[in-house]
Amino acid sequence: MHQFEHDDPQRESEQERPTRGFTLPGADGRVVITWLLLAINILVWLFMQLVGGFLNQDVDVLLRFGAMFGPLIATGEYWRLFTAMFLHANLLHLFFNCFALFIFGRLVEGVYGHTRFTIIYLLAGLAGGVLSYMFNKTAIAVGASGAIFGILGALAAYFLANRDTLGEMGRRNLTGLAAIAAINLAIGLLIPNIDNWAHFGGLAGGFIMGLALAPRYTYELIATPLGFTRRIASQSPIGMRWFAIPAFVVLLGVLIWYIGTDVSEAQQSQILVIRAERLLQDGNAMGALEHADRAVELDSLSGQAFYTRGKIMARIGSTDRAKADLSASLRLPGLNQNQRQDAISLLVSLP
Repeated sequence: MHQFEHDDPQRESEQERPTRGFTLPGADGRVVITWLLLAINILVWLFMQLVGGFLNQDVDVLLRFGAMFGPLIATGEYWRLFTAMFLHANLLHLFFNCFALFIFGRLVEGVYGHTRFTIIYLLAGLAGGVLSYMFNKTAIAVGASGAIFGILGALAAYFLANRDTLGEMGRRNLTGLAAIAAINLAIGLLIPNIDNWAHFGGLAGGFIMGLALAPRYTYELIATPLGFTRRIASQSPIGMRWFAIPAFVVLLGVLIWYIGTDVSEAQQSQILVIRAERLLQDGNAMGALEHADRAVELDSLSGQAFYTRGKIMARIGSTDRAKADLSASLRLPGLNQNQRQDAISLLVSLP
């Protein structure tokens, strides 16, 4: 990608004929951040296996390590939008994302440089997380795919920004990247449990930041003993385009704030259940009860809300109300297998 390719020298127009074998300015092929990101993703996954058991996909482990989950983000755990991009649900998930990062990350880092590549990767990953949070408020999401779609978008932006200088080679690469992105997005739509909103958000974020930060090239004439020849040179530094970074960060912040204000009663109930569970763990049963009561009021069909309130009632010695709430939780949707077993055990143990 870093050098021009020509199929037929006789067919090249004078406008599209750069110096042969010329490597683009800044495209020296040095790769540092891509290898670092690969190492981080693999090491985090290995550590998760040590904590949760080999090849374990336990949701609780993912949440402990920072998976995205709308109700937790809404309680103020915004850092999950960042940490989720370094987590993976299983070995196959890790393999495909690392393979894509290995292929495309090296190319994008080569032409953008270490700093700009890091900025694009992280902001595209955050953009994917924000869009996922907006449309999947109750789903648990992990993976680097949003950031990886972001580097695809940045690569497309690079060829678009330099379409006049790179000529036919640049146009072919841009078309190929568009096809790759379209195929992957289509596959995501056909396969269940794929976070397509993260892919769309990452692709858009990477393209926007890539367009702002892409190096621009132009032709310049240089004198040689045989006369003048043309070569490709970098244009002026990025300059004011750096302001795209804080502007994009502000945009993401505004979106996160807006999402937090657009929460349904059922989602508010989930948030209150989580807060009640934490207060109960901290020994504040009465504070937990206040949140649990409100959660039941907001969503009277939530098995989790009744389950949590039933545990609190059992803790404070209100046996009859505990039995009623735990029995209701078993009749309503929302409990996972562990919670159902715990509710049954509690009911059996109550006098």
